[in-house]
Amino acid sequence: MNKLISVDFHADFGFLKKPDTNDPMYFTFNMLHKPALLGILGAVIGAKGFYDDEKLGKSQGKGRNATSAYERGEKPDYYAKLGNIKVGITPLKSNKGVFIKDALQYNNGTGFASEEQGGNLIVKEQFLIAPTYRCYIYLEQMDEVETKLRDYLKKGWAEYLPYLGKNDFSLWWDNFHEYEMQQFEPEADRAFEIKSIFIKEDVVKDSKVKTIRFNLMSGIDDSKFMYFENLPIKYDTVLWQYQYESFAFTNFSMKANYKVDNLFITKSLTSNEQQIIQLF
Repeated sequence: MNKLISVDFHADFGFLKKPDTNDPMYFTFNMLHKPALLGILGAVIGAKGFYDDEKLGKSQGKGRNATSAYERGEKPDYYAKLGNIKVGITPLKSNKGVFIKDALQYNNGTGFASEEQGGNLIVKEQFLIAPTYRCYIYLEQMDEVETKLRDYLKKGWAEYLPYLGKNDFSLWWDNFHEYEMQQFEPEADRAFEIKSIFIKEDVVKDSKVKTIRFNLMSGIDDSKFMYFENLPIKYDTVLWQYQYESFAFTNFSMKANYKVDNLFITKSLTSNEQQIIQLF
């Protein structure tokens, strides 16, 4: 039986590293993205993540013939088990979708840093302060893995301690909800509001990108906002690099003729609250 659930993830701090920045500072994404969320869910159910088993094999005496999971073309355990799950994400307690950020500098004398000259790496790193996200998870198959995920989220259990980007920043959750849902189809000439982040472009064909059109009939005021960020949505499973989509988050109403794929209207089974979200 298909189920849509949600929980609110909280952390005191977070670091969702942008892979294309490393000098002079490591920068963070503002929004929790799907690959990171799947990693968190994998930790909850005890699925293995990324690790270099070539080095692990050598440390166990298997010598230089040990091969890595990448060379064998294998997906990380959590991604193989959860990679097809559809999710929706809404930032909570943010300033118009944006979380407060700060930066720090520290010395790293362990791990890969030991390969630096002098065995010490000076790290400058941006981080998020008190990020909170409501994450919707659509459990379509409800097999053993997804049943375990639902039960663990509901009970607040985890096999491994989840963290937000690095193991210094532990993560917890609350506010478990289940929903009824149905596909949302806009009614003619009736505006609608999307309560989650959403992909603001259709699949690009002939380099044509659709432009968002907002319903501004009620005027613009300081409480209205539009937030945009290019976010990872999945991995290229050959190179294991992020693939990106352009996301938006806004409290403007959208005109009925603005097309957004995979919108659903949801109703909480406990509060009867209805809202529109995108699952991707």
